[in-house]
Amino acid sequence: MAVVALFVIAGALTFDALTQRIISVDIFYVGLVLLGFWLPKPKAALALALLATTLIIAGYWISIAESIPAWQEWLNRTLAIGVVWLAAVFVCRIRILEESLQRQMDITKALSREMNHRVGNQLQLVSSFLMRQASSNCNEEVGRALERAGSRVMVIGNIQRLLSHCTPSATIDSREFIMTVIDDVRSILPNSDRVDIAVHADSAELTSMRAIALGTLLVELINNALKYAFSEGMKGMLTVNFTVSGNKNIIEFKDDGVGIAHGHTPDGFGTKNVEDLARLLGGSITCQAACQSDSRPGAKWRLVIPA
Repeated sequence: MAVVALFVIAGALTFDALTQRIISVDIFYVGLVLLGFWLPKPKAALALALLATTLIIAGYWISIAESIPAWQEWLNRTLAIGVVWLAAVFVCRIRILEESLQRQMDITKALSREMNHRVGNQLQLVSSFLMRQASSNCNEEVGRALERAGSRVMVIGNIQRLLSHCTPSATIDSREFIMTVIDDVRSILPNSDRVDIAVHADSAELTSMRAIALGTLLVELINNALKYAFSEGMKGMLTVNFTVSGNKNIIEFKDDGVGIAHGHTPDGFGTKNVEDLARLLGGSITCQAACQSDSRPGAKWRLVIPA
């Protein structure tokens, strides 16, 4: 920046030395003041204006004299000084406002991170409460439902924690994020030796808000599969594929369970959640049999969202 300033000063003095006094030199010295935008201190523009004023006055004695009244020459110089100081005040004011805005943005980001962190903590507390209720409930079916709800809340809380340091516009690698979510789900599966999860995910940029919706959708699909796809004692496989195709992201979720009855459209609470999350992501979702097997046709959910 100092080198640029020296070039501007040298150009201004050279211009002054090669032209008559009446010719304006405003453009050079205004350019010198505008360098204050890139200097660390807002008041640097005022210091540059003071330097420019000195050079404008000194330029009177090095420029080519001409046969016009001196007052006209000094009027021209005075107007140039006025323009320089006007530009300096604007630059200084803009820089002060810019710094103030940056401080407010930093405070907002810090508060947002703290709020997300607290939400994650609260979700963990809710999950722990549901797990305790599940273990102490005498009704086995109710206990299993509470346990599934607790597991779901726990994973969503982990997603919230994972993204708590990201701003809403921050980008996250889809492969890393999906692998982390699936690892969290594996860690809380009630029968991890009975149901396995295979994952293939391409790398793509997701905003933190999209990542939260996508992670929640995957958790919902996995919970639905664990609830309906496999009968008691049945072993199975869940497959998650995330691919990038042109300007679209495609998520396919498959199970090799008992499948959905022919002609029956799933309409439970979990299915409605999945459909709502798909709409939130701006995409569409379909469900069909995963294969032609009569005994275990499975189910395949396919979500297509704009990249």
